[in-house]
Amino acid sequence: MLLNRQRVKFWQRIIFGAMAALMAGFLIFGYSGVASGCHNGGVNTGNSALDQQAKAAQAVLKKNPSDSTALLQMAQVFQAQGNGQTDGSAEQATSFAKALGFYDRYLALTDKALGSGAKGLRFDALTNVAAVQMRLFAVKDVVNTYQKMIKLQPRNTLLYLQLGAAAEQAGETKAALKAFTTFLKLDPKSQYAAQVKQRITALTATASPSASAAATPSPSPSATK
Repeated sequence: MLLNRQRVKFWQRIIFGAMAALMAGFLIFGYSGVASGCHNGGVNTGNSALDQQAKAAQAVLKKNPSDSTALLQMAQVFQAQGNGQTDGSAEQATSFAKALGFYDRYLALTDKALGSGAKGLRFDALTNVAAVQMRLFAVKDVVNTYQKMIKLQPRNTLLYLQLGAAAEQAGETKAALKAFTTFLKLDPKSQYAAQVKQRITALTATASPSASAAATPSPSPSATK
């Protein structure tokens, strides 16, 4: 998928937590999903702390391939390694692919295996997964990840805003309309309400009748104060 410079900057700003501009500044929202423990470096890069973390985790996984702590450590190490490599390089893609592989193994564990606070741990891991996918500009995968996150936190209004942004970038108009409309239903007085309404209008104008109908979502949970 070819991305222009504006879109590249858009995704980079999301990852590092700054206020981001969607579609030439029509919609602004924040993202705080930078992975915990993300520093420059990684496996075999001279960063002793991360190298030691990786070696320790690998030793544990040899004895217990399903150890949740070790799987998460390996995912974070490879994510950190990718963050410190040249954007778009083959080396970065390899590091991020390994990170996603370990996150997949971690998220496949049962709640019992994850331990106390499993739901929150899954959400945090998915947040990191979304951050990696954004760095890879895998927007369709980002949409899927946000949908999983919403299942865990259905009243988190920001997630609907981010899902709508990702879906629009991925060309999934129906999903974008549904997410944006749900966001407005949950938080009609949001500071972003006007921008979101503009995006809904623009998307509806270019959508098919069936996609336009998606702007009226099924009943959703009420926002909590």
